[in-house]
Amino acid sequence: MTNSSKNQLTEEELIPGGMFYRQFLPLRMEEISFSQSGEIYRYKKNEFYCAKSVRDQHSVWSISLFSFGELLEGIGVKAVTSLPTFHFLKNADEVAWVKLSDFICFIDCHSCSIIRKIKIKPDWENILFNEEKGLFSFASKNALWLLDLNGGKRLLHKEKNRSVLSGAVPSRNEFGIEQGAFWSPDGSKLAFYIVDQTGISSYPLVKVQEPMATLESIKYPMAGANSETVRLAVYDVERDKTIMLQPSDWEESYLTCVTWSLDAKHLYCAEVDRSQKHCRLLAYDVCDGHCERTLFEECDEKYVEPQHPLFFLDDEHFVWQSRRDGYNHLYLYDVRGNLIRQLTQGTFEVTQLCGKVGATDELVFISTQSSPLNRDLCAVKISGGCVRILSKEKGTHSVAISSKNGCFIDSFSSAVVPGKSFLRNFIDDSESLLCEADNPYKDYEMPVTEIGSYEKDGEEIFYRIVRPATLEKGVRYPLAYYVYGGPHVQLIRNEWLAGTKGFEYMMALNGYIVMSIDPHGSDNRGKEFEQKIWRNIGAVQMEDYQYSIEWLLKNKEYVDSKRMGVYGWSFGGFMATRLMLRCPKLFKLGVAGGAVIDWASYEVMYTERYMETPKQNSDGFAENDMKRFVKNLTNDMLFIHCDNDPVVLWQNTLLLLKEAIKNGKQIDYALYPGHQHNVQGPDRVHLMQKIRRYFDSHFR
Repeated sequence: MTNSSKNQLTEEELIPGGMFYRQFLPLRMEEISFSQSGEIYRYKKNEFYCAKSVRDQHSVWSISLFSFGELLEGIGVKAVTSLPTFHFLKNADEVAWVKLSDFICFIDCHSCSIIRKIKIKPDWENILFNEEKGLFSFASKNALWLLDLNGGKRLLHKEKNRSVLSGAVPSRNEFGIEQGAFWSPDGSKLAFYIVDQTGISSYPLVKVQEPMATLESIKYPMAGANSETVRLAVYDVERDKTIMLQPSDWEESYLTCVTWSLDAKHLYCAEVDRSQKHCRLLAYDVCDGHCERTLFEECDEKYVEPQHPLFFLDDEHFVWQSRRDGYNHLYLYDVRGNLIRQLTQGTFEVTQLCGKVGATDELVFISTQSSPLNRDLCAVKISGGCVRILSKEKGTHSVAISSKNGCFIDSFSSAVVPGKSFLRNFIDDSESLLCEADNPYKDYEMPVTEIGSYEKDGEEIFYRIVRPATLEKGVRYPLAYYVYGGPHVQLIRNEWLAGTKGFEYMMALNGYIVMSIDPHGSDNRGKEFEQKIWRNIGAVQMEDYQYSIEWLLKNKEYVDSKRMGVYGWSFGGFMATRLMLRCPKLFKLGVAGGAVIDWASYEVMYTERYMETPKQNSDGFAENDMKRFVKNLTNDMLFIHCDNDPVVLWQNTLLLLKEAIKNGKQIDYALYPGHQHNVQGPDRVHLMQKIRRYFDSHFR
């Protein structure tokens, strides 16, 4: 089955976190940006940060990991093992700041020198820089602070109640929320969340690393229980004054899509009611905090989910993203809430709004226009018109735009292309190749990856099969079926390695067929495709998985129907469990990691969106409480959990284990101490080895 002329990969080379994993990453341009003038572009590649001239590709400056380490050691700071992200200043193109574990350092990249260091603490969160005022904001414990360039810190806001957090990320990162504070474009004001968790129950996480274990409690709002209360406030730097925005007249709601107007006089946010069926876009006057108007509202009988901030074109117009017509598209509004036009439409999803090109009066965005597998680089006239696809290669694209000279850098990869980057022009479509990554696996025995689709009930379902490079005639191979099936995840994509994460290649190199599909509920197929999971979060996916097995055995003669196993993590762990307990004859073994077992014990924002509350949907929750079906288990199953998991609480699989004991069912169980929602870093190799050995113990 192996080609003796090729080298053989080890798990330390295949698995993220492995000792040699990084040596097999394609050497591509990353973290690409343009200077304010548009004359220079900057990027990271192979542990170098570089800057080059747009005009002639001449090198302007370069900093290596080694030289950066020497700089740090020269000022008494511990060297790093990889280059951190460089945050370049707008008003000083060659200066960037970086965040390390104990320091923030400002670097003059041209002279390769550190011009300032500021002491910080590792537990400071949500650090944001206000270049105009020379201030950082950060959250620590339940307080929001300011930090100046000399290291002086000042308390901005803190409530006496320790359960009320200032500047914290609310809603457990749902609704696309990634930060807890927002500097205005001119740096004059800071908007921030105030998150009241008083009514939320605490959940204990036990830290066992010390001789005497310690307890850390987290607030965990479960479906149907109390949720947090969120407000917005604005700090005015010049007046040294904090203004509370007018509270909502809705009894319970979530606030997201926080966006400043360009003149910093207004703050916009989307408010979603507790049921997540009603959204309204609000405009606040930040001088006194009152709500000036509701610009528009969106409703859906199942759920709405605004995830993107407004994109302002000028003081009077912005672009809003919505799935109101079934797919995520761009809508042009004025600041009074009048819809001017829908900019994009069709049976494809806009996955990212990238920027505006003044020279062509276009918006640039990424979409799935050519296929759900691809990410096409596109543009559309703001004044109206057809979408044009800028990318010339089928694959997954990203872009960096220069607003000054009409240039952009288009980077892409595909299932067969490790990576390319082109400097291109919006106006004349000229291009030059900047970087082409070599295949890091070219000298190694690699599996074959097949991406395709089949039809089920008139809908296209995409699949991916990873198999050994050479199949022996007449031999049937064991199947390792990798599942997920939940919202916001798409497993199969036309990008380097086709969306695989090491597990698939590891198993295929050990003689397995590895299959995955993106069933209903998966991302980037439109609202209707996703919403079929509503109120019964695992039922339609289970039907899709059953059908896919029928299709596989009918069309791929090399699969051994008597040696099939399933594996998944998180939502995938839930689906693996559901398949083993609700379809007990389908798979001979199952592995479920970090699995949701009972959705009534999962977080409120996510669960109620797709399932409503346990009181409103008792049948749906009962159908998806896996403890009720443990008695159906007839084959071997391994459950894995991390003891410090703050996302899917450890009690999920512990209570299933208890129910299995009660029913006389033998299940296998493994624990990874000190890890959170998944096993990351070097220990991940151990996890993957454990899963492979579990398959081997039954199928070899």
